Amino acid sequence: MDENKKEVIEIRPEDKDFFAEFIGCEGPIIQDSIDHKKIILALDKAHDIRKFEIDLYWKRATYFFAFFTVITAAFGYLFTHNNYTFLAPALAIIGSVFALCFCYVNIGSKYWQENWEFIIDKIEYYVTGNLYKLFFFENHRTKRPSVTKINIFLSKLIIAIWYACFILSMHQIWNQSMVLNVSYIILIIYSTGTTLYYCDKTVADISNNDKESPRFFRFRNPNYIKS
Repeated sequence: MDENKKEVIEIRPEDKDFFAEFIGCEGPIIQDSIDHKKIILALDKAHDIRKFEIDLYWKRATYFFAFFTVITAAFGYLFTHNNYTFLAPALAIIGSVFALCFCYVNIGSKYWQENWEFIIDKIEYYVTGNLYKLFFFENHRTKRPSVTKINIFLSKLIIAIWYACFILSMHQIWNQSMVLNVSYIILIIYSTGTTLYYCDKTVADISNNDKESPRFFRFRNPNYIKS
């Protein structure tokens, strides 16, 4: 057998369309060819970006939890001091807005993490085999839970808690001023609707990205003078 002979890597039928768009090749790939090197480099990049997305995920979560700690303490102070109870619903509204954003951020982070995991699933077969797809377990009880899904559930629970805080604080000040009551109710409806609208709009912006106007680019002209 000729040791210098390059191995021919066949692309599976279900992957042909993917690789046609990905590297412009849907036929067999020759070992060490430019297309083969593209796949190897792409797999390394996909792993790196996935790790980067996970790191960003927890940094974002830390940022939100730090804010929730501060605003919860402030809400507790206002709620328990009679002179400032009328401000407690405002803090609850702010908390609910941030909680909604936190939920969408978690969902978005989960999406981008899975996006790179799907890419790894597609191309690892042609480099390392099915290493990333492999996992061991003793039975169904020992299968790993999804950390990100638990965090998404927690973010939804935080939303419910902040709306409960709003209702409780409104109940406490209900007899003080009807104008203030109506103002707070309008404010929470408006803030919730606006937050949901803009968060959903970011999803539409991503999915409709191909329909956007083209981007312009140019290279600067080098202006080097030999000394």
